[in-house]
Amino acid sequence: MHKFGVLLFLIVIYKGFSQESDFKHINFSRADNIAKTYKSKNLNDLNKITSALTNRLDTDVEKFRAIYIWITHNIANDFRLYSKNNRKRKRFKNDSIKLEKWNSRFKNILFKKLLKRKRTICTGYAYLLKEMCAITGIKSIMVNGSGRTSTMDEEDLAYANHTWNLVKLNNKWYLCDPTWSTGISYPEEGKFIFNYDNGYFLTEPKIFFFNHFPLSKEHSLLAPNTPNFNEFVEMPVLYAKAYTILSDHINPKKMYHEVHKNQEFTFEYLLKKSINLRKVKFIFTNSVSERTVKPLVSLDKNSLTLKHTFKKRGFYDLHFYIGDDIIATYTFKVVK
Repeated sequence: MHKFGVLLFLIVIYKGFSQESDFKHINFSRADNIAKTYKSKNLNDLNKITSALTNRLDTDVEKFRAIYIWITHNIANDFRLYSKNNRKRKRFKNDSIKLEKWNSRFKNILFKKLLKRKRTICTGYAYLLKEMCAITGIKSIMVNGSGRTSTMDEEDLAYANHTWNLVKLNNKWYLCDPTWSTGISYPEEGKFIFNYDNGYFLTEPKIFFFNHFPLSKEHSLLAPNTPNFNEFVEMPVLYAKAYTILSDHINPKKMYHEVHKNQEFTFEYLLKKSINLRKVKFIFTNSVSERTVKPLVSLDKNSLTLKHTFKKRGFYDLHFYIGDDIIATYTFKVVK
């Protein structure tokens, strides 16, 4: 891309980002019904599939919704393929020639599985979403970066391990992750279960960033305030339900904390939907025990504040739950 093109893209992307709340007035039920009832054995005729999904819908956001829902309800995640690629990339990370050869070979494996078996990993999801959007005249790009889950350590995040999308709707850019919207993999059992998560559909950039660090900072939609990689690694761990319930995670900014005994600590969030405050709880775990604690809870419109006083010394993982849904994890060292 020419320098002028890059500059124009950055100007547009900085000025025009938002979130799903922009489309509260849109009823997605028609788009969802079309997507959930349309079946296709393979992806050999992508134009036909895309047309069937979108030709009865009026707005770009409804067309995008139908494409997104269809992908996330029909394309299974192939964890074995992901694991194989991950092992190869780690093995060849210091050998650029072998890494390039593997990447080239892997593309063929990836797209063959996607087209014939409707199984893929993040690159395939993002590519398919981009291509189907292009067919219907919607601009979408693939974003490469580090995707963080609760089981990853810093070494896993040191190189690009995930791909997601930006999509342009009504002249604004939005973030989405079709891979993580799709379902849950069970590696030990060798199976995948579709379980759609709407939290990664047109997600608020501030909360999306907690688990998505793009290689190009303009793709965060947070410029000029995009945190650097070290700041990203130090952030708390958020789980899938956080993206359904929260529109922002305000405090604490970091995962690890040292506090004094009898010190009060404050947690702050912005909610995107109402919750049952009686179901809010903290679960503390360490190497030998687990205990549940009810924090002090206050709610001002959509601003949720939780407070807890640490009364016992020790080293704890603090898990924030709403009912049975885990939202976030932090680590505390409580000293005298």
